[in-house]
Amino acid sequence: MIARLSDENQHFVDRQLAAGRYASAEEALNAGVDMLRRQELLDIIDEGRRQLDEGEYTEYDEEGLHRRLQELHERIDAVGEEREQQGVS
Repeated sequence: MIARLSDENQHFVDRQLAAGRYASAEEALNAGVDMLRRQELLDIIDEGRRQLDEGEYTEYDEEGLHRRLQELHERIDAVGEEREQQGVS
């Protein structure tokens, strides 16, 4: 993959390399993508907290939880089968 950065971002990466923070531009870009992934996860956690605070959740007894988990397993299996049929790994 070839990534084209804005001039501002390219200068920033160059400064990071010159400062020895990263060994290569690829390493710096991977660090940036890792940060984006972490931020996405934090956003998901924040949304979950918001939902809990606002009462947007379902309580399950043991039997209901077992049924719900079974439904999720069936959905996962169905998606796996679809992907397998499509030749997607």
